[in-house]
Amino acid sequence: MTGHWTLDQLRALVEVARTGSFTRAAESLAISQPAVSVQIRTLEQAVGLQLFERRPRNVVLTDAGRILERYARQILKMEAEFAVEISDLQRLERGLLRVGAGATPSIFTLSGLFAEYYRRWPGVELQVRIGRTSELVSQVMEDELDLAIIASETSQEGLQRMPIYRERCVAIAGTGHPLAASQTISLAELPKHRFVMLPPDSGFRRFLNRKLGEHGITINVAMELSSLESIKEVVRTGVLVSIVPETAVSGESEHSGLQTVAIAGAELVRQTCAIQRQDKYVSQAMKAFYGLIRERWPEAGPLPG
Repeated sequence: MTGHWTLDQLRALVEVARTGSFTRAAESLAISQPAVSVQIRTLEQAVGLQLFERRPRNVVLTDAGRILERYARQILKMEAEFAVEISDLQRLERGLLRVGAGATPSIFTLSGLFAEYYRRWPGVELQVRIGRTSELVSQVMEDELDLAIIASETSQEGLQRMPIYRERCVAIAGTGHPLAASQTISLAELPKHRFVMLPPDSGFRRFLNRKLGEHGITINVAMELSSLESIKEVVRTGVLVSIVPETAVSGESEHSGLQTVAIAGAELVRQTCAIQRQDKYVSQAMKAFYGLIRERWPEAGPLPG
């Protein structure tokens, strides 16, 4: 081929071949007959070969025309399928959304959000990965995740952040523990108790150690467990106490065996954010998810993108 061709020229080729007439092809395409003739002539110039044999009553494809017409049908079929799939994406009838989440927000806050997203847009495949903040940040930067919801601070450059909600940290004690009789506990009283906590490399533990360290406080950690649910079970026994995000106990009933105790003397408040790459294209599936976040938390920051 010596030049370029267009989809309109391929449509003209297919219609002329189908109808055997430039005039009938023009009627089918809703354009003028001279316009069809120009498109075929331009296409022949691009190919460098004659595509139709003109006969008294009709036109028929040449050998070159038959080859190009076969490929033209495939190209036009792909173009039509592409248009349908793009339309489906725009209407969120299909698509893919890859979301990362830290263990704390995913278990206690985001599960309902994920379920609502699926309920509204069941055609979108929602992939959720639970991990540590450092892992999620890396996966977002490597474009292995579209976005992530984290409750820990990160200094990673090239990220765009959407503040979602703030939550305070509270002490919890089993109903049989002496601390359960108190409504508040001061920072100075914390070292008097023995704690079960998340591991020191977890985002929550790092945040807590930093905040308490700013006030010269170090707590006595007697046990470390990797899940907040396990921590709550230990606390229920009344042997140890803990400090957890408030959302971890917000759904507990008054008969759950746990007592929440406010911590006085420090602002132990964490900011949960959605993060994405600064240069990330915000798909329709992502926009829908961010919109759902804004419905759930109207105080959330501006939408990325």
